Amino acid sequence: IWMGLVVWEYMAKTGKSLEKLIEEVYEITGSFAFERVDLHLNEDVKNKIVANCKADKFTNFGSYTITETDKLDGFKYFLSANEWVMIRPSGTEPVLRVYAEAPTKEKAIDILQQCKDTLLA
Repeated sequence: IWMGLVVWEYMAKTGKSLEKLIEEVYEITGSFAFERVDLHLNEDVKNKIVANCKADKFTNFGSYTITETDKLDGFKYFLSANEWVMIRPSGTEPVLRVYAEAPTKEKAIDILQQCKDTLLA
């Protein structure tokens, strides 16, 4: 609630719309889109994928080459300077949550699809 009020106050003080403020952020950071898919799997398949992630078995997801891996909170695979995919296993159910960020929504969805295809191959 507080963050919303801060943004609202800034909009009132500057006379700028929320869309204009978002455009200004994108001018600084570049545009990006974030997408997520939940893969509902049986526990054996989920555990096999997690074991492969732990063992660094993946070098690419389809046409996307992994350039760096971060295992701090799940398995985050950097694909380029502004594209990544993250795989996080649920601790309570047979689900892998897969997140992707890219410059466009279409690109993020494509990353998720190619990641899913690779994981389930």
